[in-house]
Amino acid sequence: MKIKKILSPSITNFITSSLFRDTRRNYYEIKRKLYRQNHVVHFFFQIDDPYSYLASQLLKKIINDYQITIHIHLVGAPDKKAAPKQQELVQFSLKDAKEIASYHGLDFPATASLPSQSDTHKAMLALANSKDLVNDSLRIGKQLWDHNLSTQTKTLPVSEVELDKILAKNKLLRKKLGHYQSGMFYYAGEWYWGIDRLPYLEERMKTIGLKKNNSPNISHFQENSKPLNQINKTGLTVEFFISIRSPYSYLALPEILAFQKKYSVKTIIRPIMPMVMRSLVVPAKKASYIVMDAKRESDRINIPFGIINDPLGRAVLRGYSLNSYAQSQNKLGEYLLTFCRLAWSKGKDMSLEKNLKLAIEVCSLDWNEAKHHLDNSEWQQSIEENRLQLIKSGLWGVPSFRLIDHKNNELFSSWGRDRIWLLTHKIDNYINRQH
Repeated sequence: MKIKKILSPSITNFITSSLFRDTRRNYYEIKRKLYRQNHVVHFFFQIDDPYSYLASQLLKKIINDYQITIHIHLVGAPDKKAAPKQQELVQFSLKDAKEIASYHGLDFPATASLPSQSDTHKAMLALANSKDLVNDSLRIGKQLWDHNLSTQTKTLPVSEVELDKILAKNKLLRKKLGHYQSGMFYYAGEWYWGIDRLPYLEERMKTIGLKKNNSPNISHFQENSKPLNQINKTGLTVEFFISIRSPYSYLALPEILAFQKKYSVKTIIRPIMPMVMRSLVVPAKKASYIVMDAKRESDRINIPFGIINDPLGRAVLRGYSLNSYAQSQNKLGEYLLTFCRLAWSKGKDMSLEKNLKLAIEVCSLDWNEAKHHLDNSEWQQSIEENRLQLIKSGLWGVPSFRLIDHKNNELFSSWGRDRIWLLTHKIDNYINRQH
């Protein structure tokens, strides 16, 4: 066994610890004071990214409420390696922004379509020429999404060559600071994705005394709709697509397992292969961000996470070979959750038979029966069917879900544990319309 494999749980336990986080924060604060610098938040803005546009609507409020400086960096689309399903991501982002904007009190045109390459380029030229990016990112972004670009953006002193230099410089800065995506806030060693993670940034700024006033927080985590108090007779079903190699799937599983009882809908868990095992690239910077982001999410929702033994490869294959047995005992979800908990919070090597036995027995299942299923290949067909359905719904990552009616019509689908709250509102709205 490689030494890296042996040390991995210990290393991840340290780098995801509050001690490491606080030490890193103290380092950046000492460095800031030493160089007599202001508190600076960097925002990487992509003009045709819906999430960037949503976040841009809060920039002035952040400046007004916190003693900080915001540096806005104009960037292009992420590299294909960072977003291998780029077209699907673009389409999903547009759909998702329309869905979530009103819940955050933000604007996004319900009839918006993707801007043309020509208009996007004109808007980037206008921003490259701007002396007031805080206001202009919002103003020009709104014009772009309204398909109403001002004529004053047509003749500008910034050349094509200069624009390319600006984009390249900002892309390099983003890479140097440790990220790959647009719509991101960066402050002193940590990244915050758009409006979904802005509450973490606000919490951090308040903790160090940067809040100027007693006004309410600018951003907040969305909450689920209230559980239904009556039996749902509408025949709704929610299909959850998860992977045991996905930290976000693990964090979503407890909520998923409680979903059927809370919201009176039928739930089906559909495991799929991890992205890497489906030939989709996950760069090191992306994997690192996911782990750190999953850690702060796990702390917020009180799920153990951080002592990690990555189950990629043989552990996934062996783990999934026991799916059919767990399913036959009506404990597939419980088994997958236990597998994930052992891998993502206990540092267990889940390719080992002794740890698979532990996962089975924790679920009060019979290992003597389960081991007859170990290392079979029968599970591969159902996993592939799940993948194909995921793609059909315009999705590719996990956790994802789709809401279907009694006729198997898809009413709603989305991606990410961050959108389970939206699913609960969709269920609530649908049932209310039936009465």
